[in-house]
Order: sequence, then C-alpha cells, then structure tokens
Amino acid sequence: MSKLNVAVIFGGGSVGCGSAINSAINVIDNLSREKYNVIPVYVNDLGNWFLYEGKPNSINSAEWENFGTRCQVNLDRHEQGLLRISGERIRNIPVDIAIPLLRGTLSSGAIQGVLEMGGIKYVGASIAASAMAADRGLNKALAKALGLACPKYLVFDSKELDGFDAMLRVIRYKVGYPCYVKPLKKGILNSTRATNKRELEEAMLRAFLHSSKIIVEKEVVGRELVCTTFVLFNAPEFCEEGAIFRELSEVMPDGGLFPYPHLAPSHKIDKKTVAKIKESSAAFYKTMNISCPVHFKFFFDEQTKSVVFSDISTELRFDDDALLKKFMLVQEVLDKLIDDALR
Repeated sequence: MSKLNVAVIFGGGSVGCGSAINSAINVIDNLSREKYNVIPVYVNDLGNWFLYEGKPNSINSAEWENFGTRCQVNLDRHEQGLLRISGERIRNIPVDIAIPLLRGTLSSGAIQGVLEMGGIKYVGASIAASAMAADRGLNKALAKALGLACPKYLVFDSKELDGFDAMLRVIRYKVGYPCYVKPLKKGILNSTRATNKRELEEAMLRAFLHSSKIIVEKEVVGRELVCTTFVLFNAPEFCEEGAIFRELSEVMPDGGLFPYPHLAPSHKIDKKTVAKIKESSAAFYKTMNISCPVHFKFFFDEQTKSVVFSDISTELRFDDDALLKKFMLVQEVLDKLIDDALR
C-alpha cells in the first residue's frame, strides 16, 4: 500500500506559537514512517507559508525562513497539494491530508477554508466549528441556549466609541469589577484585567486597537477545569463505537493540565459536579456536530458548588502538557484521526 502524504501545518503567530511548535514536534515524531510521508509546513505571523526542509530535530530552534521554501495551497482541486515556489520554478507537492496545528487568528476557521478551497482533507474541526469556538460571544450565547451558567459579559463594537463614557457606565453596572477585557475573536492578544475605571479605559482602548469588537467579562473566582471531549470511530481502546470520550483535567498554576482522576483526595470534586461538566461538554459537542478533540473550559466555585462555562478550544493540541500527549497512545490517536478525516 502506498504511503499517504501528510502535511503537518504549524505556527500562525506569536500567541501560543510555542505550543504549536511543541505539538508539531510530537506529531511529526509519532507519525508512522511506514504509513506516511511527513511534510512539515511552517506559517509565520504574516501568514507566509514555508515547506520546512531542515532536520526534524531542529524544528524547536530553527529560524523557519532560513530552512524553508515558500509555498502555498494549490487551489486547483484536481491536483490537491502545495505549490513549492523557488524563484520562478513552481512544483506541486501532492498532499493527501493535512494536520493543522496553528494558533492565533489562523486557527479560527481560516486554515480550514483554504484547505477546503484546495480540496485537501484535514484532521480537526470544520470551518463553522472553529469559527464558533473562536468567537467568545457566540460560544457563550450557545452555552446559555444549552442552559449553562456564564459569567456576566457585554460585547462592544468600535462603531460605539462615540459613546465611550456610556460604555464604561454600562460595564460598571451590568458587569462590575474586577473584569477582563478581550478581543471578541480569540488569538489576537491576551486578555487584560481591570479593577477600576482607569484600568478599564486603558484595557478597552488597547483591545480596540487590535479588534473591531471586544468582550468584557466579569472575573470568575474558582478552580479552572478542562473537559477534553471527542469521538474516535473504530477505536475500542478509547471508548465504545461512536461513544463520546470525556476526560476532566484541572489547570495547574503553571498552566499545565493535570487529569482529574489523579488529583489528591483532598482536591477531588463531588461526583455530581463532575457528571454535570461532562454532560454539558457532551451536549455542546453534539450541538457543534464534530468528532475531533475539543477542549471545554469551566470554572468551579467550591463555596457555592456552582459551575460556570468559560470557553472552547478546537485547536489540536499534542504539546507536552496536553491530555492527548501525556496519557494516550499518540501514534494510535493520530492514526484514528486521519482515518476519520479520510472517511
């Protein structure tokens, strides 16, 4: 049987780029060379694509442009590949399937759109699911429709800047302090915490410099939990056929994930709360109509025993802290994801 040509596409900007590179290294290391020809592709923060042609073990420290040749997706759907561009010489590199590991704004459906235009199948969430996860306002509206509690929040458009003072007043009365100010679309820049009017003004103006729409959310105090949810067909080692796999982890102070079953007894959460988070994640997952790994984030207030929805990530994560890397057979997971995408 001939090998499949698999393009591993990583990078995408400064926000989370280190995680994307770490994920790319782990994916490249775990793709079977007996089944696949691996084609590493780096995308820089300007959106330029490079066929990475350095040694695999140099990926973590490489200056990408020095080790790569410019390329782009071939939009001729009959050829399904990447155009390698070297001066005036252009050659098509056939691609059977792509694994996007991008971070930042390119992970919000843009890369999926480009791949679909070129007729290239890909692992991961669809355009619609990726865009929904990246829009903080949209995924909170869906969470409310599913009956989940959300932090108080308001969305503002730059067209409303003439009424800036009115914005500040409505935030004070409807959201309150402390709060977080963020661009509406994830991946643009990190959020800013505001505890008073002056900090709020500065945070909002900074956010509007990067995005035409922003969201202001009330700070939620509690333990940060992530429910990794997915379906892998024909994968009895993970779950029953067609069943939804759900694994709960807690975000540690250093940002790493620690699986819930391995927490010390004093840190365990009651079974009812765990069940509620898993059921909520499954409901969200079915509504989004996808089968790839998705990470649903919640806050848990131990005093009130309340669960508050935070956000969604459809970015494929195989970095060292990710559940898919730490506690699963990565090669088998990749094989199943590729098989599902090809089907």
